[in-house]
Amino acid sequence: MNDRLPVHLLPTFIIAARLENLRATAQQIHLTHGAVSQQIQQLEQAIGCPLFERNGRGVRLNAAGRELLAVAEPALVALQQGISRVRRIAASQTLRISVLPSFAHYWLLPRLAEFHRACPGIRLDIDATLVVQDLARKGFDAAIRLGQGTWPGVQAQRIATGEVVPVATPTLALQWQQAFARAEATLPLLEHDVTPWRTWFQSQGYASGGQQVALFNDAGLLIRAAEQGFGIALVKAVLVGDLIAEGRLVPLAAAQRLGNDDTYLVWPQATGLQPAVEALLHWLQQQLG
Repeated sequence: MNDRLPVHLLPTFIIAARLENLRATAQQIHLTHGAVSQQIQQLEQAIGCPLFERNGRGVRLNAAGRELLAVAEPALVALQQGISRVRRIAASQTLRISVLPSFAHYWLLPRLAEFHRACPGIRLDIDATLVVQDLARKGFDAAIRLGQGTWPGVQAQRIATGEVVPVATPTLALQWQQAFARAEATLPLLEHDVTPWRTWFQSQGYASGGQQVALFNDAGLLIRAAEQGFGIALVKAVLVGDLIAEGRLVPLAAAQRLGNDDTYLVWPQATGLQPAVEALLHWLQQQLG
């Protein structure tokens, strides 16, 4: 058994395992039948066990072969996808960034055209997720995060403060404005699990107020529910600035800071601030003031 697996033989093995016919495999990859047979034998020698049952001129995948196929095929697909990504990055200056879905939908996407005009040589590869990604391990150049600016393995620069604002549709705001000012118990409240309403009401001098009609773990869903008129939402002001400007949502009070969660651009500490990431940072700072 060879400790070094001859990875270059895996594509031939995968095709042969799928077809269970060495002659058909040879035709598909434009090799001779003998060359395919030799590659399979080399792979078996390197692993230390047969991968096929041989019956006359035919072959059939055995249990060991099925196990190897189950791990080798997705690994090869992942490798091919990674190589394609590397080639795209080499062909153009691509920034792979991780962004919260709410920030991507309500702030970044409406401004992509402006970004491309300001930074025409940079293409953004956007991964929208609630997961805090390991940037270095997952191959991200940067991320936009909400928090206090301290995460392991990254450098961070604040790009927006974390004020929150209560918003509702114009109709709902008109209906509940006075009740909201008095923190009445009947207020229909939409809540994000990281921005509790009780903190807002306590900042206004009330022990509590309203009744929760829905709880969300994603600010994008929270905003969408507010747009549909389901209740009053307490949300990051940076996310609803456009909706307020368009008149689709109305603030029921001035925005204010309730905690330490701001918006940051972060990048891997090991790579430092690369020129393309720096360009993105400057553009974000200009846009967000």
